[in-house]
Amino acid sequence: MSMVRRWHRAAFLGAVAAGIAGVIAVAATGASSAGAPPPEVTPQADAWPAHNYDLANSRATTQTEITSANVGTLKKKWSFKIPGSGTFGNFATTPIVLGGVVYFQDLNSNVYAVDEQTGTLKWKHTFSSPSIGPNGVSFGYGKLYGATEKFAFALDPANGKLLWRHTLATSVKVGIDMAPQLYDNKVLISTVPGSGVKHFYEAGAVGIVYALDATTGKTVWSFDTYPPTKVGKISGGGLWYPPAVGADGNVYMGVANPGLWPNSKSNPNASERPGANLYTDSLVVLDGATGKLKWYRQVIPHDVRDYDLMIPPILYTPAGGTQSVIGAGKMGKVFAWNAASGKALWTTPVGKHLNDTGLLPKKQVTICPGDFGGVETPMAQAGGTVFVPWVNLCAVGSATSESIPAANFGTATGGLSAIDAATGKVKWTKKLPHANFGAATVANDVVFTADFTGKIYAYSTGSGKLLWTAQAPAGINAFPAVTQKLLLVGAGTPGIGTIKKPVFSLVAYSLG
Repeated sequence: MSMVRRWHRAAFLGAVAAGIAGVIAVAATGASSAGAPPPEVTPQADAWPAHNYDLANSRATTQTEITSANVGTLKKKWSFKIPGSGTFGNFATTPIVLGGVVYFQDLNSNVYAVDEQTGTLKWKHTFSSPSIGPNGVSFGYGKLYGATEKFAFALDPANGKLLWRHTLATSVKVGIDMAPQLYDNKVLISTVPGSGVKHFYEAGAVGIVYALDATTGKTVWSFDTYPPTKVGKISGGGLWYPPAVGADGNVYMGVANPGLWPNSKSNPNASERPGANLYTDSLVVLDGATGKLKWYRQVIPHDVRDYDLMIPPILYTPAGGTQSVIGAGKMGKVFAWNAASGKALWTTPVGKHLNDTGLLPKKQVTICPGDFGGVETPMAQAGGTVFVPWVNLCAVGSATSESIPAANFGTATGGLSAIDAATGKVKWTKKLPHANFGAATVANDVVFTADFTGKIYAYSTGSGKLLWTAQAPAGINAFPAVTQKLLLVGAGTPGIGTIKKPVFSLVAYSLG
């Protein structure tokens, strides 16, 4: 389930119009097709046009000047303070960049447009609707899309004016906390089984995936990630992150964990929801045009540990080879399947594992990873290597209980592993002193990540050699973006208190 599981679960100036006028002109004339990104994306490949850069969710760019040879010259260029404070911090997403403008959403659902070179505010659309995140905005078809906890919306990217809104969460039992995915003139968004900090995993609260018409916001199709059953009490499912979309229009979704959750005396080992609890903890493939199920693979039937398979799946096609789809989640494992047939190819664990399979015993045991650990934030893929951020944060649980000792947050460690996309073999691993909620982002032969204290790291993609570090002004549970000369990093959480006076900001680092 969304970021609450991590934290228990986080006028208009003429220059803007000039900067994106060409982009919008392309949108007005571009034609869509199955599996096609918005027409703005390809011309903006030297920026960061989507949450995970492309529809394959690669989070990797070669259209930047940043390389292993010059990454050491990165220095702070500007910093934009993110005002206010959401329940789980201020910022937990990836900024997107098109036409010289950086667009992003804070954890109060407010949307900003700032100048890429100066960090100067262009406009702000205020929603003042707290989100647990990870949220974010998407650009396409001449509009800027996103969601509050209750409704999806489209804004005019020139001035932030609201163009349409569509309420999807009609009950306090459900909410929205993801960045939408755009393809084929559709806006794909999902609800999750909870809202605020009080309503989570209540009976009947189920995540539903919607494809909305990008022009009008009307529902094209929907898919229930945890279909109703005649037995037991169910909740759960839904998406945290944008799915991958294949060239054939297939949509590859990583679905979150089932509820009721957590285990309790009245619900030992989730006995109130018997069975496998489909389609939770599953890689689910839909026809992107109709929403019809094509195939699925459930990695944990009847999950009793909150082990979402929620990381955005990555589509990988080797030269002359067969396409695969790679997913991961809080169980601390990375999985690969044949993208066409769903045949399992390999499974690779990352981080620490202890008491992490099967039903839980009556007496409490240490569980690693716990429900705040494993793979929490997006992976990246470049050159046949998958870069996986992971967290060692253990829980204490039994058939009837679940908790995380407060001390575990301060002592949690993390890491980044490079895995061969074809075989699942680990090429190298770098251990970090603190939890890694900073995703992986690749610029040519450099991979960036960050830890919860706000330390940013740049490693060689080939060897894992540390090339550069920087200290952000606050803790980080957001995901870097890269443009021609800039690294953009959101620092929007107090972290574990190692920074005495954190300044929640979006920071741009530029080549020297």
